[in-house]
Amino acid sequence: MKNAFLIPVIREIQNQNMSHFAELFENFEGLIYCYGKRLCYEDATQELTLFLLELLDSLDTDRFPCDDSQGVQKYIAVSLRNRYIFLSKKQQKTMCQSDKPVDQIGVELETEEAIALKSGLKSLSERQRLAVTYRYCYGYSDCEIAQIMGISRQAVNRLHKRGLTSLKEYFGEEEEKIHHA
Repeated sequence: MKNAFLIPVIREIQNQNMSHFAELFENFEGLIYCYGKRLCYEDATQELTLFLLELLDSLDTDRFPCDDSQGVQKYIAVSLRNRYIFLSKKQQKTMCQSDKPVDQIGVELETEEAIALKSGLKSLSERQRLAVTYRYCYGYSDCEIAQIMGISRQAVNRLHKRGLTSLKEYFGEEEEKIHHA
């Protein structure tokens, strides 16, 4: 969209005429949904839309020439990208602060159960152990785990399923040892 079209629309929005917001939003809708999906949390798209509204409200349109260039559109797109990066870093920081070592898992359980759980988790590969503990001990979704581990959501799902299968086999073997003893 060219400045000659965008600047008057933004000025109308700044004057509380929200009827023009829909046509402006259409131009950035794909970008907002793309970033919202990458953030993998429920309100990401709404948060980015709200940011767009705040940006439009505070934008000094006099800084841009009212011509056929696309400076305003580029400015808004870069601002949305920067907001996405900020939210992504904020989300990663929040997730990292809640990380606990695997050795602390099960402290609320009875001693025998905690020992069994820890030994069962240690029988898994490192990546399977992380996928299982992030899911069941910290309550993260597959998308959140994928971001933490830097892999796809499908890979997290596979690791999680293989980890559970291995744990079932491990505890099945342990139960057989107890019955045969």
